[in-house]
Amino acid sequence: MAAEKHLLMVTVSGQDRPGITAAFTRVLLEHNLEIKDIEQASLKDLLGLYLLLELDPASQGGQDSVIKDLLFEGNRLGLTVNFRLYTPREANGHHRNLYLLTHFGGTTGLAALSRVLGEEGVNIEMIRALDHAGALAMELLLDPAGGEMGRVKKRLMLTSRELGFDLALQSQSAHRKNKRLIFFDLDSTLVDMEIIDEMAKKKGVGREVARITEKAMRGEFDFEESLIQRVALLKGLPLAELAEIRDNLVLSPGVEEVITTLKWLGLELGVVTGGFDFFAQAVKERLGLHHAHANRLEVRSGKLTGRVAGEIIDAAGKARIVSQVACQRGILMDQVVAVGDGANDALMLGQAGLGIAFNAKRRLHDAAHASLGRGGLTNLLHLLGVSEADIDQAVATQGQQDCL
Repeated sequence: MAAEKHLLMVTVSGQDRPGITAAFTRVLLEHNLEIKDIEQASLKDLLGLYLLLELDPASQGGQDSVIKDLLFEGNRLGLTVNFRLYTPREANGHHRNLYLLTHFGGTTGLAALSRVLGEEGVNIEMIRALDHAGALAMELLLDPAGGEMGRVKKRLMLTSRELGFDLALQSQSAHRKNKRLIFFDLDSTLVDMEIIDEMAKKKGVGREVARITEKAMRGEFDFEESLIQRVALLKGLPLAELAEIRDNLVLSPGVEEVITTLKWLGLELGVVTGGFDFFAQAVKERLGLHHAHANRLEVRSGKLTGRVAGEIIDAAGKARIVSQVACQRGILMDQVVAVGDGANDALMLGQAGLGIAFNAKRRLHDAAHASLGRGGLTNLLHLLGVSEADIDQAVATQGQQDCL
């Protein structure tokens, strides 16, 4: 029976300078050793380099020789080199299911979140800070170890709500898959308003409709029934009044920059809403989106009849539309992002590779991977790994096109 191979963890630390990685990998090549895992980080001028090497246990002399040569190279470069031996069972985790936690809470957020992670037995493997669009984001690579990640996510989301900062928790494997399709809800997501409430004000039934809307968004009311009741109250509203609302739609802060950047990067974008196509189509045209799906209002003689035409798009309908579009476009659900704010977005967010609760009611956070809103929709770009240089180039390119 073949002897079990051992793994050697090599940790290098000290003053950073060019050529360090080249020096140590040259030693590995001389000893014909393959790297099983590697991680390197540099903070200012301080280096942390971690190498996991597979050794032949039958060659004790070879093992001692590589350690000696690595120590010599470290001493020559003025670096500290430490070693630790593992068996494969002890080092179990080379293919671990890691998670990426991103937050915009600064030192306060890091202190609170790390306390939760410590209490839940989740290990922080790496932390890095990134300045993104004027906001400092921190990324933490997490090893769940024995932690129950469903409970961990709930506690992290609760902490971010209590302290008032944006947060996202994603499986690292899903995060690495480039996103290709993003669907946004309309009301209180792409637009900074509840359109049906504006319609109700025009009709003089604002209080009645707002009360039903609020209950529906909290999940206390069946969405389909609530929509039927609200639309019935709008009977007789002229299309001219709808056109006035449409022409004065207020986009949420950061929407135009986000959409411009995502389109420049080649993503497909869409709006899917339990609201109305009269407005969804207008937003699609205004922002240059690829898809728009919404409920249709029945109109006769230039006025609303108080009924919805065709099948109502509810929570299940929104989720079904997103999955159907992804399937038709040959896009994996791990490559789909869904953004919404209400209870009828829960299924859509839950099935997406990245589900984002934006300015959302508390109940939606259980289905979401991320909670955004306080820092604006532009924080979405950071979660997708978009750099400030990408944003600047996208906006500049759009500006040049506008001048043509």
